[in-house]
Amino acid sequence: MRFDPIYSLTRRADKIVKTKLLALVVVGAGVISTATLLRSNLEAPLGKAVPAQSPSPTIIEGNTKVSATDGSASAAAEDFDSPETEIVMGLQVLKDRNCTVTRHYIDLGNGMVTEAYSCVPDEKTPNPYELLSDDELAVLAYSDPQAASMLGKRMVESDPARSRELLIRAVALEPTNLEPVMWLAAVAYSLRGHSKAAKDATANAYVITLTARALGSDSDVGPIIEDLRDAGLTDEGFAALDEAVKDDLSAIRKIQLEVFGKSAIGEELL
Repeated sequence: MRFDPIYSLTRRADKIVKTKLLALVVVGAGVISTATLLRSNLEAPLGKAVPAQSPSPTIIEGNTKVSATDGSASAAAEDFDSPETEIVMGLQVLKDRNCTVTRHYIDLGNGMVTEAYSCVPDEKTPNPYELLSDDELAVLAYSDPQAASMLGKRMVESDPARSRELLIRAVALEPTNLEPVMWLAAVAYSLRGHSKAAKDATANAYVITLTARALGSDSDVGPIIEDLRDAGLTDEGFAALDEAVKDDLSAIRKIQLEVFGKSAIGEELL
C-alpha cells in the first residue's frame, strides 16, 4: 500500500479538531450547570430562607444579661434601683459609703504635682465608757456625766427608777447637754393611749420635758398636754405634775451644789 502524505495529514488534523470540539462541549456544560445552580439560588423564594436565630439571654448568677436586640432592656432596668449619689470635691460618689473622700497631692518628681482622690474608710472609735462594768460606771457617775448617762441608759429596763435618777444626775453635772433626759422621754416614756401604763408614761414625759425646758430646752410640750387632757387628766393632776418638775430641779440643784459648790438653778424656780 502506498503511503499518501496528504491523506495522513488530513486525517490527523480532523482528529485534532474533533478533540478540541469535545473539550469545548465539556467546558460549556460545566458553565451551564454552574449558571443554572446560581440562578436557582437567586430565584429561590425568600420565605424558604432559614431565619437567623436571636441570641438567648445569658444567666449570670441569677441575673439576666439582656441583649440589646431583645427589646426588654428597659423592663429589666426597672428591676435594679440605681444607688443614690452626691457630688464631693467635684466627684460623683455614693451617698451610702463608709469612707471619707480625701484629696491627695502627688509629686511627680519633674517639678509637677498632680491630684489624686481616695475614699478613706471611717474608723469608728469605741466609746470607752461602753467597756466599763456597771460597778465601775457607778463609781464614776458621782462626778462624770458620761458615766451617769451610760449607766442610766443601761438600767432603763432593769431598774427604771434608778435609771431616771442617773439621767437626771447626768444633766445636773453637764447642764448644757440635755440629751440624757430627752432620750429618757423619747425611749422610756413614749407610750401613749388611755391605759394606766400609757398615762404614766405621758405624765413622766411631761415632767421630764418641763425640766429640760427650765434648763434651756426648746422642746414643745403642747402635744404632751393634749395627750394628757385626752386621757382625762384634771387641773389637779397637772398641778401635781408641776410639783414633780420642781422636785427634779431641786435634785439637780442639790447635786450641783454638792459637786461644784454652786448651782445654775435659782431658788425662784423651786
